Amino acid sequence: MPSIWDDYRSHTEVRVAFLRAIERGRLTQSYLFHGPGGVGKQLFATRLAQCLLCFERPAGELEACGRCSQCRPFLAGTHPDFLLVDRDPGKRELTVAKFIGDREQRGKAGLCYELSIRPAAGSRKIAIINDAETMNDEAANALLKTLEEPPDGALIILIASSLDALLPTIKSRCQTVRFGPLPDDVVNEFLQRENLVTSDEEARWLAALSAGSLVTARQLAQPGFRELRQDWLAKLSKPSWEGLQTAQELTSRIEKLGSDTAEQRQLTLWLLQAAAEYYRTALRGLAPTTTQAAVQADAIGWISRWSGDIDAAVDLLGDLLERCTVAVTHLHQNVSIGLCLEALCHDLSTRARVVTSR
Repeated sequence: MPSIWDDYRSHTEVRVAFLRAIERGRLTQSYLFHGPGGVGKQLFATRLAQCLLCFERPAGELEACGRCSQCRPFLAGTHPDFLLVDRDPGKRELTVAKFIGDREQRGKAGLCYELSIRPAAGSRKIAIINDAETMNDEAANALLKTLEEPPDGALIILIASSLDALLPTIKSRCQTVRFGPLPDDVVNEFLQRENLVTSDEEARWLAALSAGSLVTARQLAQPGFRELRQDWLAKLSKPSWEGLQTAQELTSRIEKLGSDTAEQRQLTLWLLQAAAEYYRTALRGLAPTTTQAAVQADAIGWISRWSGDIDAAVDLLGDLLERCTVAVTHLHQNVSIGLCLEALCHDLSTRARVVTSR
C-alpha cells in the first residue's frame, strides 16, 4: 500500500518520535518546528496533520488513508478542522488580525477564535503557523494567550527558520522539534526531478552549495544566477584575469539579479561558496588516489599546470581557499559587496598568476 511518506525521504527520526508520542498518548498541544528554510518543515507538519485527522489511520502507524471522510476534504484544502496561517502576499509580518480578527471582528475571527470552537468532525483541530518568527509583538502576544491555555483538542504547530525573533515566552510554551539540512543526494534528486539542471555534475555542485535547502537549491538553479556562477567559475579557471574589472562586472550583475541588499548579499555569498568549492575540488583532485574522472572538469586545469609539483599546488590552492573563507567572514560582517568582491578578486587573480610564472 502506498504511503503518504513515500516521497518524503528525510527526517525519519522526527517521524519515529511523533509515532512513539502518539502510541504513548504523549502528544503535546504546541510544537515549534525549527530549522533552515526549504528542508521540509511545512510539508512534514501538513502530512502529520492529515495522519492525525484521518479516520482510517492504521493502529501503530503514522499514516493516512487518503480516502476517508476526513482525508478527502483535507486533500481538497477544505477541511474545517485544519487551519493554516500564512503571511498575506507582499507582507513581511504576521499581523494580529490573523489571530484575533481585524478591528471590526476583533475576538470573533482569526486563528485563536477558530481554535476555541469545537471541532466540526472528530476530536481535534490542527493549526499550522508558517513563518512564525515574522509575528509582530501584538500578534505574538495574542497567540501567547492561546498557547498558555490551549482549547481541548487543539494542536498548534509553529514553523520558523529563526528562533531569535520569537518571544521567549512563545518558545517556552512549545516543544521544539529540530529539522536539520537535507542530505546532498536528496537535493540532487530534487534538482534533476524538477529539470532545474542540465547535468548530474551541475546538480552535485548546486546541492553542495544549497546547504541542504530545496528553496536555496531552486534559487541557485535560476538561469540568471546559474549563468553568473558559470562565468565566475570560468574566470577562476583562467591562468590570468583582471581582478578589478571582474569585481565590477560581478557587482553589476548581482545588483540586477537581487531585488534588495539582503538578496544581493546572499547571491554574493553563494558566489564565494562556489569559489571555495571550486578550489576544494581541485585539492581533492591532487590526492594520489583520486582519478581524473572524479575531479570537477573546470578544476583539472589547475592540476595539469603544475607538472607534478604537488606540494606547491596544495599550498597555493589552500591559500586561495582560505582567502575565500575570509571573504565570507567579511560579507557576514556587513562589509559592502563591492569592496568585498574587489579585495577578493584582486587577491585571487594576483595569486593565481603564480601558476603561469612557473
